[in-house]
Amino acid sequence: MEGAITISVRELVSYVYRTGSIDERFQTNAALVEGTAIHQEIQKKYKEGDQSEVFLEYEYEKDQMQLHIQGRCDGLLESEKGPIIDEIKSTAMELDEIEETTHLVYWAQAKGYAFIYARKEKLNHIQVQLTYVQKKTKEKKRFLRTFTYEELSTFMEETIEEYSSYARILLHIREQKNQTIPDLSFPFPSYREGQRKLAGSVYRTVKEKRNLFAQAPTGIGKTISTLFPAIKALELDDMDRIFYLTAKTITRATAEEALLKMKEMGLQLRSVTLTAKDKICFQEETICQPDYCPFADGYYDRINGAVVDILLHETQMTRPVIEEYARKHRVCPFEFSLDLTDVVDVIIGDYNYIFDPRVSLKRLMPDRKRKTALLVDESHNLVERAREMYSASIHLQSYMTVKEDWHGENDTITKAAMAIEKGLNRLYSSEEEYRRLESVPGELEENMERFLSEAESILQDDAEGERADRLVDVYFESQRFMKILEFVDEHYRIIGESTVEGNFNLKLFCLDPSHVLKETTKSFRSGIFFSATLSPFAYYKEMLGGGKEDYILHLPSPYDSSQIDVMITPLSTRYKNRAHTLTELARRLQHQVEEHSGNHLFFFPSYQYMEMAYYEFRKLSDVDAVMQERGMGEDRREDFLAQFEVGGRLVGFAVLGGIFSEGVDLRGDRLNGVAVVGIGLAPRSFEKELIKDYFNEKKRNGYDYAYVFPGMNKVLQAGGRLIRSETDYGAIQLVDDRFLSKKYLQLLPGDWENYRILN
Repeated sequence: MEGAITISVRELVSYVYRTGSIDERFQTNAALVEGTAIHQEIQKKYKEGDQSEVFLEYEYEKDQMQLHIQGRCDGLLESEKGPIIDEIKSTAMELDEIEETTHLVYWAQAKGYAFIYARKEKLNHIQVQLTYVQKKTKEKKRFLRTFTYEELSTFMEETIEEYSSYARILLHIREQKNQTIPDLSFPFPSYREGQRKLAGSVYRTVKEKRNLFAQAPTGIGKTISTLFPAIKALELDDMDRIFYLTAKTITRATAEEALLKMKEMGLQLRSVTLTAKDKICFQEETICQPDYCPFADGYYDRINGAVVDILLHETQMTRPVIEEYARKHRVCPFEFSLDLTDVVDVIIGDYNYIFDPRVSLKRLMPDRKRKTALLVDESHNLVERAREMYSASIHLQSYMTVKEDWHGENDTITKAAMAIEKGLNRLYSSEEEYRRLESVPGELEENMERFLSEAESILQDDAEGERADRLVDVYFESQRFMKILEFVDEHYRIIGESTVEGNFNLKLFCLDPSHVLKETTKSFRSGIFFSATLSPFAYYKEMLGGGKEDYILHLPSPYDSSQIDVMITPLSTRYKNRAHTLTELARRLQHQVEEHSGNHLFFFPSYQYMEMAYYEFRKLSDVDAVMQERGMGEDRREDFLAQFEVGGRLVGFAVLGGIFSEGVDLRGDRLNGVAVVGIGLAPRSFEKELIKDYFNEKKRNGYDYAYVFPGMNKVLQAGGRLIRSETDYGAIQLVDDRFLSKKYLQLLPGDWENYRILN
């Protein structure tokens, strides 16, 4: 047998019968949840003897190919004329616009279930029903047809015949993968120190369906040491795919390079890199409508040809490759890349595709998650990113704007916005800027629901213009708030912020994202969380949702401490002392440049401090110096880094925790020295204090959790830009008297311990 493919009835008929355009004039993020609720509501009203969610399966075998077709029909109903297959569909369309032939793909799905059931029960004929439910009114419209078994058998035979050429391509690329993975060896002559241990730990973790938290030093080769064993693990039963998740574009490129290296060693598997819609969109504006975008118009008529073409001719579907084939077949590059996630073996993308409740891939069904391993690169970043993903705010000014925009033209949306405005005004306080609230008032929650409903009515009528755009923004802001409200529990605080201008912001603030990260990871086969700076280890393991049952790995640095000249300069960088110590700071930085020839990068806790130090340094030194700009785009970032040439003598001034302090790889003599000014502490704030108090209540050191550990992580990341290989040498200067306190000395990595103090 050449091979077998398991496919759902829905996937089968969608491939064969989907047509038309991408048309996102207005779609609610709640559509999937709404659809599920509507299904359940209809199914509750089934009569005694009727069944819901009936599992059906069918084995098809022909010409050395086997298809295992399966699925769950919404309803199997009893009637005087025999059984009825019921397929339920929720719709935003008005029911009088829907005719029997409006959605042929829905009939195809229902007929697929009907064929399997009729074949199993040896029926000569069977009834098929489409039940449409209008989302807003909950009104129903039904179409009932009777099919003979011969008709259904012919339909299924023709459907499979249409799908079979694509199925053979899938079997071919699977065979390529299965033949090349066993012969794949580590794509370098030897392992660096620690690499073999990391790779072995990753393989064991995936094999045992567990999670791993690994701190692996900068330069060890974390990407290849995690991807290689995960790919070898694709040979295991119930292991189909890998998600390689990153926070930055540059680390995505590193993963692509690792896959290319393994391809050169003979590996044949397919990967796709996901790029944000607004970055990869071919149009000036991201408007996914057929009358605006030729790549959305007729997308589903052309997508199958695009998928087949790229699968036959490419293995690595990076952004340039996606764009090339998208233009060739005139399809939306973003939707094209998402469609490819269904058939590739490795998916490279941002954290949000898995962890963000707003944008996570809805096509990831539970059975597919259980066969997928997550590789989470630079996972120290995920703590703060998850905190942002699971927090949400609404703003009084937003609803005031909606009220003004629609006053005198649409009373319902105006009244809904006014009701929220009044509710938020009741929470406003002229006496305190920030305060903690115990709950979101029930009346406000009800008014938010009403506002969302009224806004949907306007937006689904294709409202256009600036005020419609503003309404869309407020709609999604409100919807996100209501979505996050479902998560609010003891890990959250509700914050009211009152401004002197009279505005008021209501925020659902996630203090501790560990519980949601744990729940998300639990649905996948394995989660591998790795970084050079999971320090202190216990803090990051806890914050990333780790438990006692998870594996941990802490690898020492493979580099000799003699490669780094670590200096601690006990100079105060506290805000109140900065002006007083500025000249001395510039002298210390100038001394570093004189003592260590080559290129240097100096990191500062803020743009303002960086700019002050830059101009003071320029007074003392004639060495060329460049400074990070606010809001630099990707091209400007690349230009900035390109100036650090081998044999050069350049000083770069940058912001700690910014785009140049992690994920940047200036190997060899492109970087010879780093200075980190300050201990990375975030300024005191109401939110940070809430985090501190929360962890104090949990018997942790709240100040460390809120300020010290995140701050020192920035320091370690910045310092990690220096030594990237066994042949790199250079200097690190840590400028702050607090670095010499016991708390901070304990957080320095082992290869920084032979420091000298510059008095």
